[in-house]
Amino acid sequence: MFLLLLGCPGPYAAGDFVVTENDAGGLDVTRYDGKSLVSDLRLAVGSGNEVIEMQTGSYRVKSGESEYVSLVPENQRGEGFALYDLVDEGGEVCGTLRISAAGTKALLVEVSGNGGNRVRFDAACTGDDHFVGGGEHAFDVDHAGEAFALWVGEPGIGKVDSEVPPDDWFLTGTRHASSYPDPFFIRPEPVGVMALTESRVDVDLCTGDRWRLDTWEGSTAFLVLDADTPLELVQGHALLNGAPAMPPDWAFAPWADAVRGAERVAEVAAELRAAGAPVSVIWSEDWRGGEEGSFGYHPIPEWDVDESLYPDPAGIDAGLEAMGFKWFAYFAPFVVEGHRAFEEASDFVIKTGDGEPYLFTAPSLEQAGALDLTNDDGWDWALAKLEAAADIGFDGWMADYAEWVPPDGVAEGMDVMIDHNAYPLLWQSLSSEALDGRDATYFARSGWTGSPAIAPVHWPGDQRTSFDTDDGFPTVIPMTLGGSIAGIPLSGSDIAGYQSIGNDPSDKELWTRWCALGAMSPIMRTHHGAFSDEDWQFDSDDETLHTFAEYGQVHAQLFPYLRGLAAEAQSRGTPVVRPLFLHHPEEEWGRMDAWLLGPSLLVAPVLEKGALSRQVDLPSDTNWFNYWSGEAVESGVFEAGWDDIPVFAPAGAVVPRFAGRVDTLVDGPLDGLVTLSDADAARVIRVFAGAKGGFVEADGTTYSTDGKADSSAVATDTLKSGSISAGGLKLSISGPVSRTYTVEVFSP
Repeated sequence: MFLLLLGCPGPYAAGDFVVTENDAGGLDVTRYDGKSLVSDLRLAVGSGNEVIEMQTGSYRVKSGESEYVSLVPENQRGEGFALYDLVDEGGEVCGTLRISAAGTKALLVEVSGNGGNRVRFDAACTGDDHFVGGGEHAFDVDHAGEAFALWVGEPGIGKVDSEVPPDDWFLTGTRHASSYPDPFFIRPEPVGVMALTESRVDVDLCTGDRWRLDTWEGSTAFLVLDADTPLELVQGHALLNGAPAMPPDWAFAPWADAVRGAERVAEVAAELRAAGAPVSVIWSEDWRGGEEGSFGYHPIPEWDVDESLYPDPAGIDAGLEAMGFKWFAYFAPFVVEGHRAFEEASDFVIKTGDGEPYLFTAPSLEQAGALDLTNDDGWDWALAKLEAAADIGFDGWMADYAEWVPPDGVAEGMDVMIDHNAYPLLWQSLSSEALDGRDATYFARSGWTGSPAIAPVHWPGDQRTSFDTDDGFPTVIPMTLGGSIAGIPLSGSDIAGYQSIGNDPSDKELWTRWCALGAMSPIMRTHHGAFSDEDWQFDSDDETLHTFAEYGQVHAQLFPYLRGLAAEAQSRGTPVVRPLFLHHPEEEWGRMDAWLLGPSLLVAPVLEKGALSRQVDLPSDTNWFNYWSGEAVESGVFEAGWDDIPVFAPAGAVVPRFAGRVDTLVDGPLDGLVTLSDADAARVIRVFAGAKGGFVEADGTTYSTDGKADSSAVATDTLKSGSISAGGLKLSISGPVSRTYTVEVFSP
């Protein structure tokens, strides 16, 4: 492969950036003060003829290759930007290169080839290379030293530790197979680099002495993002495509699933309320029917309610609403042969080159097509189905899949090869339109750049019902952290996982460990698992139901904190879950054994089967407390039974939560239930002394500390704005309404 050799005059100043030709013929991108951002940048255009094969939503390159042509920029021109012709060795103009400022913190590099279908961004490694980002991946947060493709697809049921597709590639994933890749990485300078494309991106992140982003389209723009800290890079990237979408307040309470019919839904609703579990959403993915198969119990692929399984769905919904529950359904963008939906919509699926429906093996193992969501009639048909479900009373749904797009298919308004990664955005936009103006939300699995501004809630795929490190419980950490770097503000995994192909069904230990992590996630949600009769469930025994209720209370009572973090995500682009290094710069960028829930809670789950303790290395740049007990702690081994999860708070942390038990975060007059408005009347504010701290809730209530605590103490007062002192420390409060505040100060 040949690289673009630059021969352009310089330096060129663009905003806060300076672009200079170096002695080797490449470009060095620096900040005005000399901070290095990209070293020895070289750009190339080329052509590729790869053929990609798809089976069951998985992909592999079947044949073909890409070649790049050496080009030289000449004839610089432009006012306010630098524009070059790209000229080959024979002097023929083969494209253009345009460099301009996109604000003071972003440099736009646009490469357009004449007739090719590949563009390369190529730069020198520095010797201290990290590449955090790239979307959701099971093995890594930092991808330095790896090469892989960013291409929306099935992540696989289990994974190999390689990019080479295994023999059963249509079932088992490669190391970086992902439903939600993202072409954005942050590097240690710190600097962010992203490709502005919906095409496949092949990355090589310093497997040698250079790093590359290769896009599968003939014209591509790249952004170089500057910031003083990695956190600012993440925030800036998140807001590039608009503020993240937000769900209603009730979504911050636990969600529980209930399938197999109306009687089971009623049973689950009753036992949850009897147990004191503050669940606010019950979701039934088999609302359209369900059946047992070789891969477990799955919904029937229709788009309408199955009234034999759920008779009088409007009545079911009304009964759930009276108990403080919202009710969710399920949709996927397939129409399957032999079902009513196929008869209605087979004209609206992605086609073959001959104009026939492009059929493939669906998740149900039947023949199916993917809706062409660029076809107006297909969009309108699907939209009508979603709106009909909402009219019945469903308050949202799982918007599943959107990875299964045949790359050799034909769509009316997109090139499915070049625009492959845009399909999840179309699918999510459909749900957003259907629910616009309703007290409702939905959650999605697949995604690409721009998804967070459309889809309010995300879940990181269908993990194994196991402690396996390739695709089980431990992978929730790196996948959630990678999603956070990509801009996902709110996510929550399937408690106890979903897939049991190649591993045992979930057991009580796994369920309990995962439940604890779910409580310390932005969204807490159960899923019955593919083999629901064999998997451990939240009500498999009384002890488990009690555990779910108690951790559900922990999660619901954190509403003031979680909702405040969500508001910050919307206004500033700060993810709710964060890698440790975003707040503690000395931490390893690739750390995958813990996460920060906001700035104030370090969550360190036990990820190993049979373990009753774990080593937790706390960042050394501050003092730490056990969040549960308030005891001052240092790094070390912490005991943790099945129903324990180590959580820590740094000095200066201020964590507001509801003061009492909650029944539901669905608001309104609900007889005998403690609702959101009821719980909102009182707060417990946990303050961990040793540094100045503060927090801002979503409603504008602001907390700030002053003074030095000389002891641990508790004080209570009722006020709108004012201050409360405890243990020598003063907490100033400014809020829109009067509340009863109990301040708990923990001093070393």
